[in-house]
Amino acid sequence: MISMPRNSLKTAQDFERMHALAVSGELKESCTECLKVYWQSLLNGQYRYDRTRKLEAGEEPAGGEPDYKVIDEPNESGEVERWQYDRVIDDRSRINALGFTPEYVQTKIDELEQL
Repeated sequence: MISMPRNSLKTAQDFERMHALAVSGELKESCTECLKVYWQSLLNGQYRYDRTRKLEAGEEPAGGEPDYKVIDEPNESGEVERWQYDRVIDDRSRINALGFTPEYVQTKIDELEQL
């Protein structure tokens, strides 16, 4: 059985190599679970929240979480303002930098869950 070295998932090839070891049964079970968490973190990190508009008192956001968040923030004078943040795809996310698609990553997670 092989362990997953610390900081071993820097490139797409690293992910693929560790995944192949997990599928073949050569990777320790605890490391396989850890790999699944890393794949999931790629999916979770594909979004960011952009501040889009100030909400008036009593005004509701355009929708619910996770697509929209409302955050109370103090302004320069110390008054609290409510701001709507919209969830958007982050073009600079790690999943994109590695060249993976969300569908591909989900397939990899599903494969590990079947082990």
